[in-house]
Amino acid sequence: MTVAYQQSVGIQDVSFELKPGEFLGIIGPNGSGKTTLLRAVLGLVRPASGSVTVLGAAGHEIARVRRHIGYVPQRRTLDPQFPITARDAVVMGLYPMLGSFGRPTADDRLRVEAALVAVGLLDSADHVAGHLSGGQQQRLLIARALVQEPRILLLDEPTSAVDVATRSSIVELVRRLHAERGLTTLYVTHDVNEIMPCVDKVLYINRTVRAFGNCAQVLNRETLESLYGSHVVFAEDGGRRYVIVGDSHV
Repeated sequence: MTVAYQQSVGIQDVSFELKPGEFLGIIGPNGSGKTTLLRAVLGLVRPASGSVTVLGAAGHEIARVRRHIGYVPQRRTLDPQFPITARDAVVMGLYPMLGSFGRPTADDRLRVEAALVAVGLLDSADHVAGHLSGGQQQRLLIARALVQEPRILLLDEPTSAVDVATRSSIVELVRRLHAERGLTTLYVTHDVNEIMPCVDKVLYINRTVRAFGNCAQVLNRETLESLYGSHVVFAEDGGRRYVIVGDSHV
């Protein structure tokens, strides 16, 4: 699959396959096409060549299965002056199913409650969304994606702009939701250490696929040194393995 924007190429000759229930970590530098890849899975951009098949649907047919795909975009700070509660923000995740003039049913409201419970925000349901902390706002975006009870969950750098402790709790939340709900999860991140404990496969993309496979195939010294062009060191702490490239982790 190749996706082009006017005169530039977003991603080129990208090809991979996931089985239902797998957890894929997607890594790569800024501008490498990670977000473009997620948009292609959603059917929001059309390949210039090749095709995307999601849940048995391809091309225009992806719109038919989009309700089964939950999407967590990169977080932007919510306006604290905008009068929308956390509960209202989660209801917005149901809009594609409700239609232009539909109103949430009793069952829909139960699904909203369940999504808030799943991310630990039920006690904040009636708080103004823009008054929540950065970590809570990120959990709110995850709840909005969960409310439609998706089969596939896409997350675009869900830990960006949060502190280290919050980052760890969000990764653990995603890992738990993936396991409990039997999701197929695609998780975009800059930090390979963030996802190493929970992914089944890793895709390294830089416009095209540079490496794809299970952790042993991708997250090893030979492959990572080839990808990053720098010396790689593996360190262990508390039973966890970490990758250090040059003088910083990745």
